[in-house]
Amino acid sequence: MRTHILNGYVVPVNRARDVFPDGFVTVDGSRIAAVGPAAAAPKPAPDDRVIDASGSIVLPGLINLHQHHWYTLFKGLADGFLLEDWITGFVFPIVPHLSEEAMRVASYVTAMEMLATGTTCSLNHSVTTTTPDIVRAVIEPQAAAGIRQVYAKELRCRTPGNPGHPLSLKESLAAFQEEHHRWHGAAGGLVRLAMVIESNAHWVAAGMSTEELIVEGHGLAMRLGLRISDHVAGGTFSLEKGFLKYLRETGRTDVRYLMQLGVLDAHWILIHGIHLTDLDLEHMASVGASLVYTPTSESMRGGGIVPASTAVRAGVNVALGTDGPMVDYSVDMVEQMKACSLMQHVRHLDPTRMPPERTIEMATIRAAAALGLEDELGSLEPGKRADIAIFDLKKPWVGVLHRPISSLVYAAKGTDARVVLVDGQVAYQDGRFPRISDGGEWIAEAQRLGREIIQKAGLSHRLATAAPD
Repeated sequence: MRTHILNGYVVPVNRARDVFPDGFVTVDGSRIAAVGPAAAAPKPAPDDRVIDASGSIVLPGLINLHQHHWYTLFKGLADGFLLEDWITGFVFPIVPHLSEEAMRVASYVTAMEMLATGTTCSLNHSVTTTTPDIVRAVIEPQAAAGIRQVYAKELRCRTPGNPGHPLSLKESLAAFQEEHHRWHGAAGGLVRLAMVIESNAHWVAAGMSTEELIVEGHGLAMRLGLRISDHVAGGTFSLEKGFLKYLRETGRTDVRYLMQLGVLDAHWILIHGIHLTDLDLEHMASVGASLVYTPTSESMRGGGIVPASTAVRAGVNVALGTDGPMVDYSVDMVEQMKACSLMQHVRHLDPTRMPPERTIEMATIRAAAALGLEDELGSLEPGKRADIAIFDLKKPWVGVLHRPISSLVYAAKGTDARVVLVDGQVAYQDGRFPRISDGGEWIAEAQRLGREIIQKAGLSHRLATAAPD
């Protein structure tokens, strides 16, 4: 059976950057068969599925390149923290109480959050020490929901700052390879693996990461052909506990450290990058490393505005992510596109620095390129996987449609998603998830588990509404 998406404003984000105001997309199985103007649309067969996209914009499925899925259990509780205080005062107390059940429930809820806002693929960056059972609990629900996931498993081992880790570096590398063999390419290709190596100055100074771990981990990622997700150049400018403290102590930036180790290359996906220097950006562009900008996350923590537009001009591949919803509460990638444009315009006092067309690229084809999957994902082109998001622009808050691309980014919301296809299968349509039963029960269970963990962590006081000063 084929699927025909007709009468939509189709934005393929292809090489020619075509736009078809009255366009179509034809899907055959899990792949896109044809894209173009309505006049070229094939006639549907009697048993084909037809989706009328009148009044809607049709895009490649959005790709969220930075997520922490279990953060969804603790939405709304982290107001008012600077990044460093948020980590020590909120994250650290919670982590010991995360169970396999909590990880599984959070994974279902996260899948629903993303699908309902037009996201078809995410990179899930692990920030905890996981076991094979935990990895399974994270991966299986999203595969069952029909959303694509790149699970970035942490590489950690016993180090001076992490003496309780059960594995040596050699053992951790072997365990990682086992997980790769088990999951990479699973669920018909919906599941892929990446690696997390935390190399920033905070981690190294704390003894959680070592040069040997970084170098050996990079070597394994190269052999397996995996991307490496890494938080860099984030936090505040505090001389006591922030970015500047470690810059003064070490005399090097996070990017410069990776260059000195000889490991920075196209495998690296560097997250946040608030304090990246022009030289850092030159290094990243020269080796093909990617940057992920999470604009609402940085603003929620008061961290600063990432030089994303400068990075683009320097030749760096820049994509977008949301960060986990315990940071900024939203996984809406349309919101990230809008915030990206607005914040870059403010940073440079120039309303031309980040046009909406570029932010759409950052949420689609640029993200696919960061993953090394641009030949499969990120645009609507024949032969590519049929990951497609259809947004209804016939909404009062959208209004008239003189320029639908601008209206999507600046006036619409991710919740305007009408139909979302992953691998040609409907994963979300008009408020329903065909592959998830009892979505409301999953959310209720997430609420229960979140409250329970907050109490165990001694953070019940965060449930109270804070009065403004």
